[in-house]
Amino acid sequence: MKTLSRFWLSALLAVATPFAAQASDPSRYDDGARWAFITDKTSPRVAVIDTFNHRHVDTLSLSVIPSALEVSDVQDMLLYIDGKTPTVYVYDLIEKKHWTMAVDGVPQGIVVAPDGARLAVKLDDKLIMLEPLTGRYLETVPNLAKPYSINFDNGGYNLYITEQNSGRTLIWRVHDKATREIQLGSGGAVSEVTLSPDARLAMVGDLNKNKVAVWDLFMEQEFATISLDAKPWRPYVSSDSEHMILAAENGQGLVVNSWTGQTVKTIDFKDQTTEIRTGWLESIGVVATHSGLNVFNLTSDAPAQHFPLTAPLGDVVVVADSKTLFATQGDSSQLLVLDLRKETRLAPLETGLAKPNLIAMGLTNTICH
Repeated sequence: MKTLSRFWLSALLAVATPFAAQASDPSRYDDGARWAFITDKTSPRVAVIDTFNHRHVDTLSLSVIPSALEVSDVQDMLLYIDGKTPTVYVYDLIEKKHWTMAVDGVPQGIVVAPDGARLAVKLDDKLIMLEPLTGRYLETVPNLAKPYSINFDNGGYNLYITEQNSGRTLIWRVHDKATREIQLGSGGAVSEVTLSPDARLAMVGDLNKNKVAVWDLFMEQEFATISLDAKPWRPYVSSDSEHMILAAENGQGLVVNSWTGQTVKTIDFKDQTTEIRTGWLESIGVVATHSGLNVFNLTSDAPAQHFPLTAPLGDVVVVADSKTLFATQGDSSQLLVLDLRKETRLAPLETGLAKPNLIAMGLTNTICH
C-alpha cells in the first residue's frame, strides 16, 4: 500500500504543480544520476552534492556514522550500515523518515539490486535479502565462507557471490533461487569481481598468481588469463564492454580487448597504483597512483594526463553521464573534481563536512565500471 500511495501522491503532485517547480525543489533527490551523497568520518552528517551544477545543496542527518552507504534511486532511499550493530538503517529521502531493519549479525556490506527494491546484506557466513521499503525479510543464501564481492548483473536477474580467500563464486538466480558455482582464479585470494555491462564476462584479480582471470558466463568456461608483473587491482571494463582496464601495484597498466583477449595498449604509470575507474563513455581510463590521477584514452597513443594529488585519495565516483569524476581526499573538506571529457581539473567543491569519506550515487557507471 505504501508504494501505491506514493505513486498516487506523485501523480497528483505532477498535475497540481508545474514541472519546473518540481525540478527546482531542493529537497527532492529522486534523480539518482544527479545527486551525490557524501558521508563524514566524524559525524552522521551527509552532504548532498548537485553533480550537474557542481554545488553543495543540502546536509542530511542520519542515525549513525555509515561504514557503507547505498542509494535506492528507484525508491528514493539511503540504505546504510555502521559495521558495529546488527542493523540496516534506512532514510526515506521523500518522506524524510528514518527506520531500521534488524539482522542476525553485524553487516559487513550491502548491495542494492538494479530495481532498487531488493537489498543484499553481507554477513560473515551468509547473505540476507531484504525489501527495504516494507522492511520485509525475503530469503537467506547460506553456507558461504566470508562472502566478499557481491554483484548483481545489470538486469538484476543473477547475483554473483564471491569468497575472498578462494574465488569460489555462487551464481544465485533471483527469480527462482536456482544456483550454480564457478571458480574465479586459481583457488586463492582474489580481488573484487567486475562484471561486463553486457553480462558476458566476469573478471577478477588473482592475487597470489599476479594474474587477471576472465570467465565467459555465456560459454561457462574461462575466457582468458592475463599475466601482470605484480599484484593486480580489481579490473575494470568500459561502458560498451569492449575494453578491460588492468593495473598492477607496481605501476604497470594494460588495456585489453574484451572480445579477443589481446592487449591493445600498455602504460607505465611510474608509481604505485591504487585504483581504476573509467569514464567519458567508452573512451577514457583513469588509474590512481600515490602521486596523482592518470587520465588516458583507451586506444590512442596519446600519453596519459597526470593530475597531482595534494592529499591521499579517498572514495571515487564517476557520474552516470561519465563526464565527471568526484573524489574525497585525505581530511580535506573539499571534493576533487575532474572533467574526464576535456581531461581537465575543475575547481574543488566544498562539502561543509569536517572529513568527507564515502560517496554514494544511484544510477552511476561505477556499478560495473
